[in-house]
Amino acid sequence: MLRHSALETLYKVGKYSTSAKKSLTFKEIKNIKITQIICWPEKIEELNNFLINNLNIKMVPSFNKGIVFENKSLWRMEPLKWWLFNKEIKISDQIATTLDISHAYTSIEIKGDNSTLFLNRHLPIDLRTKNFPNLSSASTAIHHVSVKLLKISSNIYCLYIPRGFALSIWEILLETADQFGYEVLDR
Repeated sequence: MLRHSALETLYKVGKYSTSAKKSLTFKEIKNIKITQIICWPEKIEELNNFLINNLNIKMVPSFNKGIVFENKSLWRMEPLKWWLFNKEIKISDQIATTLDISHAYTSIEIKGDNSTLFLNRHLPIDLRTKNFPNLSSASTAIHHVSVKLLKISSNIYCLYIPRGFALSIWEILLETADQFGYEVLDR
């Protein structure tokens, strides 16, 4: 289902910077499918086995970690909460409950050599590789707005912003990005 972007009015494709350098790119990831899975505490082992068998994966990610498989991914966002991307799944309500939260978030991919330094200007967490390795996730905040951050690789992050705050956070991010030089990519 096609969704209207919360960034539509300010999403301008192009290269921007007051300097000649360009070390960051931003791209809104549109129409992403996010299924939230919330497990009952006594059913974690049963859910793990279900996910391994039904997603054809070797193991379920541990807390604040993720795995990527076949253009899909699974992230353990909280002790009893997982996010499954780009895959529908039916789970018995005796094990867990699922909720489509695709419309609730705006997703922004932030990529580039200075992506970690850039994000550290806004996030109160240590993003150095030794503390936040690839395929890590965090629930954090930007300007008192709760956001989710996924680290795909050493210089690629995905930021999930509640849809109602996406436009204001987008403005803040681009204002800070100017010092690094940036490009907004076509969706």
